[in-house]
Amino acid sequence: MVALRQTVQAMTRNELDILASFLRVRLRVPALESPRSAAGAATAARRLRALEQAVHGIEAYLQLAAHQPTQPSLHTEEQGARALWQTLLDLAALWPDHPHLPPSPPSPATRPAG
Repeated sequence: MVALRQTVQAMTRNELDILASFLRVRLRVPALESPRSAAGAATAARRLRALEQAVHGIEAYLQLAAHQPTQPSLHTEEQGARALWQTLLDLAALWPDHPHLPPSPPSPATRPAG
């Protein structure tokens, strides 16, 4: 699994929306066709619930930070939100097309001369 700890600094509502949308598509509940797919659907539903709970936790922190930046508990809330954020990044890293890939170096053909 690719660790994306350097991206933790970009915890914004826009980044959260991008990440959550990506994960919702990947974790969507499959159609029920057999008892085995029913178990898979239940697992997918649990994962989606966990995703939504993490998103709500991060959103709560972002709202608190925006509206009450001097709140004494803000630091504790930030730590919890960053842990949730990192968990979502780690989950997204399971797919090679996740939206938080580190920028790749330019290929020799596109690298500027000099």
